[in-house]
Amino acid sequence: MSPSTGFLGFPARLPDGSPRAVLFGAPHGSTYPGADSIGFAGAAAAIRTASQADASFLDSWDFDLGGPLFDGRAPCCTDAGDLPTSDHDNAGNRRLIEEKTRAILAASAVPVMIGGDDSVPIPFIAGFADHGPIWILQIDAHIDWRDERHGEPMGYSSTMRRASEMPHVAGIVQAGIRGVGSARPLEVETARRWGSRLVTAREIQAEGIEAAIRHIPEGARVVITLDCDGLDPSVMPGVAARTPGGLSYQQAVALIEAVSRRGRIAGFDIIEFHTPSDVDGITALTAARLLVNVIGRIIRQV
Repeated sequence: MSPSTGFLGFPARLPDGSPRAVLFGAPHGSTYPGADSIGFAGAAAAIRTASQADASFLDSWDFDLGGPLFDGRAPCCTDAGDLPTSDHDNAGNRRLIEEKTRAILAASAVPVMIGGDDSVPIPFIAGFADHGPIWILQIDAHIDWRDERHGEPMGYSSTMRRASEMPHVAGIVQAGIRGVGSARPLEVETARRWGSRLVTAREIQAEGIEAAIRHIPEGARVVITLDCDGLDPSVMPGVAARTPGGLSYQQAVALIEAVSRRGRIAGFDIIEFHTPSDVDGITALTAARLLVNVIGRIIRQV
């Protein structure tokens, strides 16, 4: 990956070697038997491409952030490129993602991962084992609490179930839930019994983002995992399961900002961008802008 093709033109490394945030792509995770993840594998490349139009405007005023991206500081983010994952090497993919996450945290930087399907957050969250406790804010149409599916316990229907079993995960807030997915009454009961706060899209529409943010303790270190289908398909059509009634771009941006003000963004991933389903690059553009907001809030964290 050349410096010009990194997200917003970010280099692979900084001269002083001290980035605030490190982006990386995770094309593949834990694929179900008989399925493939090819539709998600190009997400990082598409988002990087969508960001290039703004790469020359890093010093311009960003009205989402209330100032330039780096807020008067020197550029301090890198893009490490994509991990060498491969379809159906489930254990190998998880190892690569967890190791990369641990390495970024060991360097005192914030890991920002671009997936990949919704199985890639499992090893990403596992990588925080030595940096807990953490809370998780999941923005998603689905709760992902299946114990297994098709005999695979690490797939995209089990993400929050596996996270709940990690000792360093102190709490989970799931925002934007709506419609029908693979969750049965048993999964909903299991999630609630564990203590996950399930916040529907209708609740956020009625009460605002406070319906979700109030469940996160002051000062918490939070990993945000954003499934593209958490937003409305009019904003992010490039998903495998379009579900009407999702969050708006501004609601997602407000949630990101609120987390950074209430506590700290300890990590972020954006996943489930199914590139063949995108329409005129809308999903890639929206995803790139969400990443800009995440990076800007990380920069502004004290």
